[in-house]
Amino acid sequence: MSYKQTHTRRATEPFQKLISDMCSIGDLTYDGYRCFQLVMDEASRWVWGFLMKAKEESRPVVVAHLEWLLAQGKRIEVFSTDQGKELVNKKLKSFLRGRGIEFHWTNAYSPEENGLVEKMNGILEARIRSLLTTANMPWLLWGEAFLFAVDVVNVSPSRGLGGETPYSRRFGERPDVEQLKIWGCIVHVFTPKVLRKSKLGLFVGFAKHSESVRVLNLRSGRVEEKRSVKFDEGWTVERSYVEHLLMNTYHKGRFDLPDIIPLVRLPVLAAVTHVELAAETQEELTGPPAKRRRLSSSAGGVGSGVVVEQTPVGMGGPVAEPRSEPPVGAALAADPLSPVCAPQQEGNTLLSEDHERDSSDSEGAGGVLNRRRSVALRELPVASDGCDEDDDAVAESGEVVASGEPVERSGDSVGERLSSSLLDEDSGAGASFRRSTRIRRPNARLFDYVVELPESLVIQAIHAVMNPTSVNEALEAPDADKWIEALYKEFRELLRNNTWELVEKPVGVKVLTSKWVFVRKCNAQGQVERHRARITIKGCKQKYGLDFWETYAPVVCMEAVRLILLLALHYGLLCRHVDFVTAFLNGPIDVEIYMKQPEFFDDGTGRVCRLLRSLYGLKQAPRIWYKTLDKYLRKCGFERSKVDGGIYFRWVNGSPIFFTLYIDDIVIAATMENIKLVLFELEKKFKIKDLGDVSHLLSMEIKYVPGQSLYISQRGYIGRVLERFKMADCKAMPTPQAKGNFPLPGDPDREAVCVNIDPDVDYQCIVGSLQYLVSCSRPDIASAVRTLGKFLTCYTREHFVLAKRVLRYLQGTREYGLAWNKPALPGSQLIAYADADLGNEKDDRRSITGYVLQLNGCTFCYKSKKQPTMTDDTCSAEFVAASECSNMIMWTHNLCEELKLQRTTQTILYEDNQAAIKVIGEVSSGYKVRSVDLKFHKIRDFVERKVFRVEYCPSEDNVADIFTKPLGPQQFTKLRQRLNVLPVPDNE
Repeated sequence: MSYKQTHTRRATEPFQKLISDMCSIGDLTYDGYRCFQLVMDEASRWVWGFLMKAKEESRPVVVAHLEWLLAQGKRIEVFSTDQGKELVNKKLKSFLRGRGIEFHWTNAYSPEENGLVEKMNGILEARIRSLLTTANMPWLLWGEAFLFAVDVVNVSPSRGLGGETPYSRRFGERPDVEQLKIWGCIVHVFTPKVLRKSKLGLFVGFAKHSESVRVLNLRSGRVEEKRSVKFDEGWTVERSYVEHLLMNTYHKGRFDLPDIIPLVRLPVLAAVTHVELAAETQEELTGPPAKRRRLSSSAGGVGSGVVVEQTPVGMGGPVAEPRSEPPVGAALAADPLSPVCAPQQEGNTLLSEDHERDSSDSEGAGGVLNRRRSVALRELPVASDGCDEDDDAVAESGEVVASGEPVERSGDSVGERLSSSLLDEDSGAGASFRRSTRIRRPNARLFDYVVELPESLVIQAIHAVMNPTSVNEALEAPDADKWIEALYKEFRELLRNNTWELVEKPVGVKVLTSKWVFVRKCNAQGQVERHRARITIKGCKQKYGLDFWETYAPVVCMEAVRLILLLALHYGLLCRHVDFVTAFLNGPIDVEIYMKQPEFFDDGTGRVCRLLRSLYGLKQAPRIWYKTLDKYLRKCGFERSKVDGGIYFRWVNGSPIFFTLYIDDIVIAATMENIKLVLFELEKKFKIKDLGDVSHLLSMEIKYVPGQSLYISQRGYIGRVLERFKMADCKAMPTPQAKGNFPLPGDPDREAVCVNIDPDVDYQCIVGSLQYLVSCSRPDIASAVRTLGKFLTCYTREHFVLAKRVLRYLQGTREYGLAWNKPALPGSQLIAYADADLGNEKDDRRSITGYVLQLNGCTFCYKSKKQPTMTDDTCSAEFVAASECSNMIMWTHNLCEELKLQRTTQTILYEDNQAAIKVIGEVSSGYKVRSVDLKFHKIRDFVERKVFRVEYCPSEDNVADIFTKPLGPQQFTKLRQRLNVLPVPDNE
């Protein structure tokens, strides 16, 4: 049911009807706010805005505001909101009922019924972005920008009020807009007579309860309310300085701040570079950037630079002409009598805070101070879109070039073709524009991207390996020919597999859309091997029970992968890596699904694709593929493991064939004759790619000499992780954890939590990357990563430092990995170590379990985890750890038995606690573990049935000790070696 564009039943008297809504921004302000509440008077359109740390504060905020209005003698008849539970609850209903206020709320999924305030949310969000962008301020200040935007809205004309302002409708007089200043500009805060006459601050808004302004102190980082100030609307402060200042003040940051406060001109709009460009490239950049998009130069030219064109954002009114000089009298903080810095030619000047406003200081301007620039910056002009200079879209730097003027172009680079297409789109006849007389200035936001000439080549290389996100980007990339080849290759596979048939669109059915995904496939060293384009259907629009049902599809676990590789080493088998080409396209679809024709291959007839086979992106696609492959493998004589659904096995002429499945990547462990047999059978049904002997599997680098040695490492993955988190050049540490370090979760009442020190480095991403590393090849960092994983929702700066210590440790051990050698003696011996650390978790006093399993001295299974129950003594904690280890012992026994492998010796579980060993072996000693959950007592049954035996080993020889607590360098190195984590030779 549609809604009318206009509302015919609006309130006519101020305060007759109030409407409210909550909006979550997500990003934290410097003082911990993440959302805001709006209350709006429907008649006057007056808006009240309140910052909140959580949406649960909505009701107290609204109640307090309504109480204040009622105390002012205002008569409120109706209060309206949406169905958010933060307001639609018994407490607010009771409050409104007791004061005679009628409570209205909208219908579900009907934001149109609350349209005024919903639209105001969008308006304020846009203005917040505009304010922060124009002043180039960090997002930590979005709360101050929000409050200022609310003040501006209340004194701005409203079309719904016939051009009146909310202020005049509420108070009956015109607002005084002379008090409005450019947000984020410099202010001079005057001080008592005995001190220096003024200090520099940053204007961030107006005080709520006094006739003063809110000023960010550029030394202390605190927001203060001051009355005696003088505005200088031509200057602001460099973004990085403000961001680091706020992080140091509110989030315990440790950024080094310069003694000189760096100032830049307002508004911060122009683009800069100092890389020498070709003349034709400069001419291209003076053309009208119709779509304000990034221009990518061709990868081949040494002189090519990286240029970002931007749409300038204004304040919504005329912007004051910028001054040609910095704020008068700014002097060095180190010496109050030192001369003022003269303005740089590029328009960026570094100034101190404390200063005297004397003309003599200004006249004695001296040398230029520059903290961040090592070379001179050369400015590029940014053209206008053909708007008048007073319009918001006018570029504040550069000359305006008429759209109809021809621009000379040469070469055949992608950037040139794009520039040409933009010129052709927006060219117009007879257009005339007056040239801007504004001073051209560099953009402070781009100073971090200004690079010297050798570094520009690095940026081009980075651009070359960034995956396109659309067909247009792929066609404009430097390697566009390879992407086109990949597009046609994928489309041919779709047609070959008879993936769909084109039909007329049925009436009343939902048609899904698709998207091309582009990936550069790299090897273990990060080198690009091939380009892949894959069509994916947007399965996010599927509905359960309508176009999909079951979705689960098992994959082999990492413990099973390592065990199969270890068995291959033990039996001297070859390991072959095989990849299925377009695996998901092999299974027939289980429901009727329609899809629009894919982009770049649409025949224009309006027909749609009725899927005949599964397609990437469908929720059920992995399950369909797994079922298809499972059915065929069983037909070929393979058995599926009941222990792990990703393992298949078969015996041919007394020789085993082990088959691991991880989606479409498989590893076949068998003799050469049997490998050829399996490949022949697979090629009958599927299109496969034989990748040869396994060397690169799931980001693991594998070096295997059949019957001799096997190494699993991830040096390439570690290098990418260090590069991603800006630790590629860090100093190495000997251990991943400092001995005796047991961190606590952050307390939000005392400090800010979940705030990343570096906006580009996310704590949760660091932990996730390390967890995958642990699961594959690096058990030596398992304890450290387990510790970091506890604080994903309450991390602080301390936890960031701990995470970086793990990265520093990896920097020094990136060539390490699991190293296995075939034992000299025949037979198989399974040995396990279990250990526990009592009360390791200082917040909830839980103990830590650590265990490791080794087959013939080779580590293949390990774990470091918090125990699920609390124990009150060491014996109980060790008992629980041994019981959890016994689960993996039984898993290994069951898998080996299912694979028809015989164990020649009894399994041994080593423990370093005599009391726990006695309790496990003697039922009569159960009183010592009477508080332990009954499920852990199964270990007694295993020992009684002689599945394995438990023996004592000293604590210093217990390998599992490395999984329970931080160790010193000497003990850590000893246990790491016994864990088989050793340097992997380059040539093996």
